[in-house]
Amino acid sequence: MAGDLVLLTGATGMIGFKTLVELVRAGYNVRAAVRTQAGFDRISSLKPLAPYLSQVHSVIVPDITVPGAYDEAVKGVKYVVHVASPLASPTANDEEAFQNEIIQPAVRGTVGILESAIKVSGIEKIVITASVLSIASFTAMASGTKVDEQTRASNTEGPFASSIAAYVASKALAFQVTEKFIAEKKPAFSVVNILPVFVIGRDDTVTDPANIAKGTNGIIMDPLLGVPRDPLPGVAVHVDDVAKMHVLALGPNVKGNQDYLACAHPTESIDWAETFEIVKRRFPEAYADGIFKFESVPRPVSIPVHIDSTKAEKEFGFKFKSFEEMTVSVVEHYLELVGRK
Repeated sequence: MAGDLVLLTGATGMIGFKTLVELVRAGYNVRAAVRTQAGFDRISSLKPLAPYLSQVHSVIVPDITVPGAYDEAVKGVKYVVHVASPLASPTANDEEAFQNEIIQPAVRGTVGILESAIKVSGIEKIVITASVLSIASFTAMASGTKVDEQTRASNTEGPFASSIAAYVASKALAFQVTEKFIAEKKPAFSVVNILPVFVIGRDDTVTDPANIAKGTNGIIMDPLLGVPRDPLPGVAVHVDDVAKMHVLALGPNVKGNQDYLACAHPTESIDWAETFEIVKRRFPEAYADGIFKFESVPRPVSIPVHIDSTKAEKEFGFKFKSFEEMTVSVVEHYLELVGRK
């Protein structure tokens, strides 16, 4: 409810910052757990948060893998939204780095916040950003088998061939330790896992056009700017919808101890190459001026997949935004950053 205090992790990232803005817009007060004060100061300077600064304060948690890292942060909060988790990193290129930089931070960070939360009273619900990869590997998705919240087809066995493979394992392992924690500890609070597919949309933490392709937005922006991409599963969800789900999940109308896939166009695949036609149709002047370079690269290849997110649409009571809305959101941001909008 409005005025309640929420502990939010990961607020400096794409999903986390959008969730922060949605939380304060909904009337919540937010304690943002950040690694450094400088990180908090940076997001505090971003325009979307400006009207709500009185509702936000920081708590410094420099290392989420340390036991008890969140013990102080959870005191006095009613809800926790745990978004923080490491991404695949090009600097991680061996098994030791995969474990130290990706897998263990994801697992220990999740376990740590649950263990800290169970030590205090008053916390009613914890919402965790998981991933479709928590329950289905890329291979499982590409097989064409329907993926829904009951699916358990992840891959956690090393050694890992790449940081992407380690990231997949990290999401699955963090999800598994959450399930185990709930089953064994039976906490007074409930847990909701949000499982997004590729998250696309305006990332307000990006203020330099050179970084427009950071993270999953690169899936559409790289080809538009003349950088080819490898084939990927044809599934996406707007960052606005993912953030909205995190906030709505705190309310009494969304059941706890449940998992919810976040995927636009439930049960249908999207075609990544549609971005070319969307840009021509929605931004004809910028296209005519040669701002986009997609004529120079092969059309992106989409792997057909079957992600059934109808449970989320029904439970949360809204329809996911379309792939065109995702594309327009990022492209408009890019044009704004380069001074063309």
